Amino acid sequence: MSSWETLARECDAWAASGRAVELWWRDDDAVADTAALRRLMALTRVPIALAVIPAGLEPSLPALLKSHGTVSVLQHGFDHKNRAPAGSKKSEFPASRSWTEIAGDLTEGRDRLAKAFSKQFVPALTPPWNRIDPGHAAQLGALGFRGLTAYLPRKMPTKVDVTQVNTHVDVIDWHGTRGFLGLEATLQLLVQHLAAKRLGRADPAEPTGLLTHHLVHDTETWEFLGALRDWCAEKPVIKWRSAADLFPGAGSE
Repeated sequence: MSSWETLARECDAWAASGRAVELWWRDDDAVADTAALRRLMALTRVPIALAVIPAGLEPSLPALLKSHGTVSVLQHGFDHKNRAPAGSKKSEFPASRSWTEIAGDLTEGRDRLAKAFSKQFVPALTPPWNRIDPGHAAQLGALGFRGLTAYLPRKMPTKVDVTQVNTHVDVIDWHGTRGFLGLEATLQLLVQHLAAKRLGRADPAEPTGLLTHHLVHDTETWEFLGALRDWCAEKPVIKWRSAADLFPGAGSE
């Protein structure tokens, strides 16, 4: 059985249960209007959440996104710089960093994005490298954030005071070729999370998240994303969710 056939069977199982297959799409590391980003915008045709690094934001990005109404903007940390102690996994927000310093950066970044993107900005934090100390995450609501998104299935129940919706299908082989993860491996991640939700091994209310990084996509990655988009369009059971919908009350005024 092919990987696509396995995914089709999983979708059929969801349809038989009377439930929709809820997906969402997050793309990280945007700062400017680039050829790769334009290619992504032309390819998606579904709602997409663009995680933008506030410190690197260039005027060309808000200008481009104004013509793409289905794009939501999330906050990708502040400057995407590693502050973790030597020997630790990379993190902009490790436990060793003071909350006062973090709160200052996050607030400045939030204000920059709200001003630049207006209602396209959704105050949900995407921590670089998908890492933030739990103690820091627990204080995000006090800064006006309404959401948090990282990687791998969220815990049931979540211990943060904001809505957490993670991603689960990273298409890049970061620990190997740094190119496309491969068709079988990528679709396996998708099927695994869907099956885990359907069978009660993961939070069934968490939409399954696709994670991309437009600046590093190789030819195989672009080809896969186009194929996945077209395949999903033929499945009425699949519903793409927007970030504005996933993080309630998150829209900027």
